[in-house]
Amino acid sequence: MGSISGDIQLKAAALANRLRLVQADFADEPAEARTEQMEDEIQRVLATVAPTERDQLLAILSEKFPSWDANVAAAPVPPVESKAPVQSIMDQRELQDPSFLVARLVEVGGKMSAEDKKAAAAALKGVGIVETTSSGTLPEAQAKALMLALGMNPADTLDAARLLDLATLLVELAGSLDQVVWNTWKAVAPTSPIKRSGSVKVTMSKFAAGDQDTPRGQVKQDLERLRQLTAALTASVNQAGRAFAQKHIEKFAPAEIENLAKLSSGGLLVSQEVKCWRKYVELAGPVDAQAIERDLLNAIAAYAESLMKGVAR
Repeated sequence: MGSISGDIQLKAAALANRLRLVQADFADEPAEARTEQMEDEIQRVLATVAPTERDQLLAILSEKFPSWDANVAAAPVPPVESKAPVQSIMDQRELQDPSFLVARLVEVGGKMSAEDKKAAAAALKGVGIVETTSSGTLPEAQAKALMLALGMNPADTLDAARLLDLATLLVELAGSLDQVVWNTWKAVAPTSPIKRSGSVKVTMSKFAAGDQDTPRGQVKQDLERLRQLTAALTASVNQAGRAFAQKHIEKFAPAEIENLAKLSSGGLLVSQEVKCWRKYVELAGPVDAQAIERDLLNAIAAYAESLMKGVAR
């Protein structure tokens, strides 16, 4: 048994005395009541003792107090060579306590091999303690549609936990993009009839919560409108920029300035160079930074709106 600490010996002696008092106090009570009271006393003391020292305390107790009831013979203690483990009352109750078992599993989990962890997970899944994360727990039709959209193979499976992580990332992306794109459109084309109908995140939230007034088609429509506007703005930047540059070149091109200068009156003594300069100053006079920005934004808005209406048709 190894060396026994003095503290364990003192606790065992005190517990033995307490059990004798309980036995005397409950002598007139039914055996079940006496046994229950004595079990409570033993559990109270065992709770203060380290698990590795409980067997030592119980062994000392069995020597000092071999029977809880003078009229009932104590069960013989199995010999040391017996393979049957001796479980204390506290051990028996802990083995029926889910919280204790979970804490113990967490404690030893870090030392388990990958094979042991896999086997433990399979066993826990088998009794429903751990939820299965394969696509088998997902609606089959929706799972197949998602796998097709992701370009996955039929033999692949969906991890439910990662699927929720992916959904969170995509919702955050769509919500942020929805805010930025529609704010940009409002600044570019404040008078456009194309307006934002509502927050796409709110629509997705209602749909995910099972709101009967928010069908899948509504979510698809809001997301499609966001996609169209994003694509239209992206395409219009390049197209409108090219058109604006072409218009600027046509207006201020040297050949165009010369042709306009020839048609203007300036007298015979005014040189062609002076006439060209005067014509350039005349054309550039009303142009300022705000006017250029307004022309560019109008070009972007016009092209983007034509794309949106074209898609809508």
